[in-house]
Amino acid sequence: MGARFERFVLDLLPAIGLIPKATRFKVYREGVEVGEVDIVAVDEKGETYAIEVKAGRVDISGIRQAYTNAKILGARPMVIARGYADEGARQLARELGVEVILLPDYFFLSIDDLYVAFTNALARFVTAVVSVYTNLSENEIEAIRECKDMQCIAKKSIARLYSKGSPKRLKTWRLYY
Repeated sequence: MGARFERFVLDLLPAIGLIPKATRFKVYREGVEVGEVDIVAVDEKGETYAIEVKAGRVDISGIRQAYTNAKILGARPMVIARGYADEGARQLARELGVEVILLPDYFFLSIDDLYVAFTNALARFVTAVVSVYTNLSENEIEAIRECKDMQCIAKKSIARLYSKGSPKRLKTWRLYY
């Protein structure tokens, strides 16, 4: 649920005036990883935000994490979640100046916001498909042409690899479906 909610938030950020620049951005100090920011985004003024995304309710630990990572990066801290875990989390966010955007379990979008979210999701999908397609081997392309299901494609691809004398490739070849 967390990764899917992060993608959902990523697609909605332009609707609230933020342009995503990086996801799962590693935070380093003196060459050592000290944290990770879910999304780094920039607003129209050029202000950078370190955004912590919580699929559920944000607790004190999540508020601290957002604040600490943002301060190290020199960014503004933001949390996007479905609510606060308790009053302590709300108080700490207020005290530390962490902007918290709460999304209810249901979320209504304007037609323009929905269009932006859909367009972003479609662009990500097309990029993924093109990336897979451009990395296919001749064996895999031929197997796809000849077969109607994934099992057939896998069998033919493996058989062709063996017939061409390249079993090394099998160590890294994986089929996901």
